[in-house]
Amino acid sequence: MPDMPALPDDSTMDRVAAALSTLDHWRTMNWADVAEAAGDAVHFLWEAWKGSAAFDALPPHDQAAIHHTLAMGRRVHCEPRSRLGPDFWQSHIEELRAEAHYAAALRHTSHHTPALAGRAQRATQAVSLHHRLLALPPAWQHTILEQLTPRAGPCTWHAVPTQAPPTLQEAVGLAEAAASTGAHPEPAPARSPTPDVSGQTLMDALTRLPRGWQTETVRRIADGTAPMSALFNASQSINLVRTFGVYIAWNAPSAPHAARPEQ
Repeated sequence: MPDMPALPDDSTMDRVAAALSTLDHWRTMNWADVAEAAGDAVHFLWEAWKGSAAFDALPPHDQAAIHHTLAMGRRVHCEPRSRLGPDFWQSHIEELRAEAHYAAALRHTSHHTPALAGRAQRATQAVSLHHRLLALPPAWQHTILEQLTPRAGPCTWHAVPTQAPPTLQEAVGLAEAAASTGAHPEPAPARSPTPDVSGQTLMDALTRLPRGWQTETVRRIADGTAPMSALFNASQSINLVRTFGVYIAWNAPSAPHAARPEQ
């Protein structure tokens, strides 16, 4: 009978819980204390995960999600010295909280809550969406990512509000139905005054990511993050988790002994 992955030391998870409690009440707290708690939360989360068989047993998209959470926490922790300012990072605290709670729940059953069931379901859905997106003809892949890219610019205004873009799941479903009949997507309308990143460029960037990071990026797009932002954040996070001793084959200059390449 195979050995079960060992649970983390209770004191480590107690420190995670204390930091997460601070993040849960961040609106009533001094921002410097919130930034400190963000750093503590991800530090102790990684203490609970690193070097464990439990981490290796996770599917690649959950490994990527945990690494992304580490990077988000490090960014918030360093925010007082960042040129972006607290207003920018405060807009990301809710995502950090949710993801840190998810990472803790994956590691220790005492951190499970009903609210996390929805997060786990979205991870499962993202695996399916990722496969379905990759199965589409390239023209439809590019069209979907362009549809989900906000049209921004100083002259972007309309007398009548534009229609909200579809969700990723809706866009993939419509593309599958059209592609099954042999239909081709209509040309994208011109975007002015500045051109947006093309769907082909976005799709190329997605497929260059490690497989687990592709699925995690698809999950974030499905949750409403613009494709360009989700891709940029993924690449930034892959670089930033080096500060935790995590080197990923996608961009690691060399593989030190602490490396854990993402497949």
